[in-house]
Amino acid sequence: MKKFIFTALVAAFATTSFAQDIVKQMKGKSYAEATATLNGALSGLSAEQKAKGYNQLVEILDKETNEAFNAITLANMNKTKVEYEKYLPIVNSLNEAVKCDEFDNQPNDKGKVAPKFRKKNADRLANLRTVLINAANETTDPDKKLVLANAYINSSESPLFAEALKAGDPYIGYAQFFAAAAYYNKEDWNKAANYAEKALKCDDVKENAEQYLVSALTKNLKTKSDTIAYLKKLNEINAEKYMAQIASLYNQIGEKQLSDKILNDAIAANPNNKMAYAIKGENAMNDRNWDEAIKNFKKTVEIDPAFTAVWFNLGVCASSKGFDLNEKLSNNGKISVEDDAKVKEVLKEAVVYYEKVRQLDPNRETISNWPYQLRMIYNALGETEKAAEISKMLGE
Repeated sequence: MKKFIFTALVAAFATTSFAQDIVKQMKGKSYAEATATLNGALSGLSAEQKAKGYNQLVEILDKETNEAFNAITLANMNKTKVEYEKYLPIVNSLNEAVKCDEFDNQPNDKGKVAPKFRKKNADRLANLRTVLINAANETTDPDKKLVLANAYINSSESPLFAEALKAGDPYIGYAQFFAAAAYYNKEDWNKAANYAEKALKCDDVKENAEQYLVSALTKNLKTKSDTIAYLKKLNEINAEKYMAQIASLYNQIGEKQLSDKILNDAIAANPNNKMAYAIKGENAMNDRNWDEAIKNFKKTVEIDPAFTAVWFNLGVCASSKGFDLNEKLSNNGKISVEDDAKVKEVLKEAVVYYEKVRQLDPNRETISNWPYQLRMIYNALGETEKAAEISKMLGE
C-alpha cells in the first residue's frame, strides 16, 4: 500500500511539474511539434496552463503569420493567385488564439478571472481575419472552403474580438454563406441549412443563401412532420414567393382543402397568377381528374403561352384521359367504331399539346421525352408515317 501511495504521489508530482513547464516544453519546437506536445499534456493541465499552451502556439506562429499576411496582401494588390497553404498560418493562429481565450477567461486556482493574453492576441490578429473571406470565396474545394470560413466564423463569435467587432462584423454573412455552400456540396444538409439561414441577414448573399436554405431543407423531407416543419419555414421566409411550392406540398400530405385555399386566395389577389393555376392543374392531375387538370393548365398557358412544361402536362392529361376512356369503353379488348372515334378525338387533342411542346422545345432542352410521348399517340391513332418520322429524328 505504501508503495502504491508513493507511486501515485510521484505521478501527481510529475504531472504538476510538466503542467507548470508546458511553455518551456514547447519552446524551440515547430508548430506541429509544439501542437503534439500540448495535445499530449492537455488532460493534466489546468485552464490557466492550457491558455499558456495555446498562447505559445500563437507565439510560435507569429512570424510566419505576419509574413503570410504581407505576402497575401501584396499578391492581392498585384492580382496574382495565392495558394491555399499560404492562408494556413493565419487560420491556425486564429484557431489557437480562440482556444487560448476560452481558457484564459476561466477562473484560476483562486477563483478569479484574470485574462493575460486577450489584448495582445486581439491586437495582432484582428486585422488579419479579412483575407480569409476572399480565399474562401475563390476556392472550389469544399473542405478548404470550410477551413477558411470556419476560422473566420469562429473568430467572429469569440469574445476575443468583441472589442474589435463592437460595431459589427461586415463580412460574417459572407463567411456563413461560404460555409453553407461547402456543407451543401458535402451533402451535410443540416449544417448547410443552418449556415444558409444565418447568411440571410447579409443583403449581398441573401438571394443565393435562400436558395441553399430551401434546397437543403428539401433533402431531409422524410416524414409528414418534416414536411410540416419545412412548410412553416417557407412561410417564414416568404409565403408569397413560395406559394406554389407550399400549396403543392400541402396537397401531397393530404391537406387538400388548405392547398386549395392558398391557390384560390392567390388567384383572387392576382387573376393572372399562372403558378397558382399550374399547381391547381398538378393537384388535379395527381388525382387523375383529367378534365379539371386540363381546365387549369389551359388557363395557365393562356397567361403564359411559352410555359413548355404545362403544355407537356396538357398532353399527358389528354392522352391519359383517352387511354382511360378506351379502357372504360372496351369489352374484352374490343371497342365499337363509335366509341373508338370518341377515344381518338381525345388523343387528337393530346397531339395538339405535344406538337406545341415540339414547337417550343425542338432540341428537347426542357422536356427530353416529348418525342416518345408524341410517337406513342401517333401510333395509337394509326398515323404510322408520323410515328416513323419521330423515330428517324431519334435515330432509331
